[in-house]
Amino acid sequence: MTGTATGTATGTATVIGANGFVGSYLTAKLQKLGFHVFCPDKGDLSVYSRPLGHLFYCAGITADFRSRPYDVVEAHTGYISRLLRSAEFDSLLYLSTTRLYHRAASTSEEAPLTVNPNHREDIYALSKLMGESVCLCSGRANVRVARLSNVVGDDFRSSNFIYSVMNDIIARGSVMLQSALDSEKDYIRVEDVVEALIQIALSGNHFIYNVASGVNLTHQQLIDAWSEVREFELKLSPSAVRVAFEPIDITRIQEEFGFRPSPCLPAIRQLFVDRNTKA
Repeated sequence: MTGTATGTATGTATVIGANGFVGSYLTAKLQKLGFHVFCPDKGDLSVYSRPLGHLFYCAGITADFRSRPYDVVEAHTGYISRLLRSAEFDSLLYLSTTRLYHRAASTSEEAPLTVNPNHREDIYALSKLMGESVCLCSGRANVRVARLSNVVGDDFRSSNFIYSVMNDIIARGSVMLQSALDSEKDYIRVEDVVEALIQIALSGNHFIYNVASGVNLTHQQLIDAWSEVREFELKLSPSAVRVAFEPIDITRIQEEFGFRPSPCLPAIRQLFVDRNTKA
């Protein structure tokens, strides 16, 4: 991303979910910019009795959401509701997801969205949408939402697609893909994400922002990049089908902040290089 988020800043910021992937990078960036950063532990009741400054809500359940329905609802809806009702903050930024566009006709922030409570998978989207709606209906000033794409960085604890594939290649020398090679989705570097989040929190003019690269990568592009680093056996499941998401519209964040994320494929390749070297 071109430019810096804020130059040098002072003041207080609070990161809910600071031990997570995005939260940890965000905390480090805020500290580097000069913020005093409060990172409360889960269940810390002092969040309701002290000024929180610029509050970043990074808590969430991702890859294992299917097996943790109650935790999903609490993380995406319950806790944020209590903070909006009782906490003192200068601004609040709620991290949501571009997965919400899965059945939408458009990926712009104003697009109508569709969820189906008859689908178990939709608990993730339903809970995130409820979190967004509580933010909108809270009546609090300077409350915003950032819908994040697939964030890429040193997060090999994750069981998300690219990490599970890279780990399989390195550990076994082979990988079985459950989706076709022409499947595609958006990826964005975590460094670009945290820059954007800080800009949105401090000076955003809209309620919702897409934070994405705006460019999809196919499984084939990823496989080709990893193949340049080491040889491995690629297998495709007999039931593999194409899973493709529409490119995410990032016009709003581009026009307002001059957002220009760096290409993600070289970063994903370098992650693989580094991981393979350590193995």
